[in-house]
Amino acid sequence: MRCVAVIPARGGSKRIPGKNLAMVAGKPLLAWTIEAAQDAVGVDHVFVSTEDEAIGRVARLYGAEVIPRPEALAQDTTSTEPVLLHALDWLFEVCEIAPELLVTLQCTSPLRGAEIIDRAIAEIDRSGCDAVVGAHPTIDYFFCGEISPDGRFVTRYDPQSRPRTQDIAPRYRENGSTYVTRAAFLRRTGCRMGGDMRAVLMSPLEGLDIDDPYDLEQAQRHLEVKTTAPCLALRL
Repeated sequence: MRCVAVIPARGGSKRIPGKNLAMVAGKPLLAWTIEAAQDAVGVDHVFVSTEDEAIGRVARLYGAEVIPRPEALAQDTTSTEPVLLHALDWLFEVCEIAPELLVTLQCTSPLRGAEIIDRAIAEIDRSGCDAVVGAHPTIDYFFCGEISPDGRFVTRYDPQSRPRTQDIAPRYRENGSTYVTRAAFLRRTGCRMGGDMRAVLMSPLEGLDIDDPYDLEQAQRHLEVKTTAPCLALRL
C-alpha cells in the first residue's frame, strides 16, 4: 500500500464541544474529509486516528478504518507529529503496512476536496520533494502592526507610500488542511513538514479551518450549496 491517508480526530474540543462530529450540511464534520480522501485517486486507504469511541463509530460508518489512539496522545498539548508516528507504527505492527507516502488531513477543513488531495500527491511525485503543504495566497500580512503599551498603532509599513493591494506580490499561508509527507522523512525528522517542501495551492475558502462557531456557519452555508446544486440543476 503506497499512500495512506490519516485523519487525526480527537474527542476533546474547547471552543466547539464535539466539533469533529458536529452536523454540517447533513453529515458529521468528520465525514466530509473521509469522503474526500476516499474519492482521491492517489489514496489507497483511509484511517482515522482517535481515542474517542463515538468518533470511531462515525469513522467506520463512513468507510474509514480506525487507529486506536492512546489517551496520552489525545491531550490539548499533543502535537500532530507524535500522532502520525504512532499511526505509522500501528499500521506496520497491526496491518503490516509500511506506506511510502502519508497524507495528513485535518477534518476541520471540510471544503478541501479530493482534487486538492490528488494535486498534492501529484506534486510530491513530480518534484521528488519531501513534503507538500496546503496553502492559500494572502496579502493581509502587509497592513498589520502592533499596539504599543501607550496605545499607539505601530505599523510595519510606511503609511505615506503604501502600495495598492493589487500591486503587492502575494505571500502564501499554510492553512493546515492538507499535508503529504514521505514516511521516511517523517520518521527521520519527526516532522511532517520541512526539507524540500512544496505547496499545493487552493483558495482561502477551500482552506477554511473551522476554529469557532462562525467558521462552522460559513462551512455550513457553502456545503449546503454544494449538496443542493445538482438538485437545482435538475429542476432547471
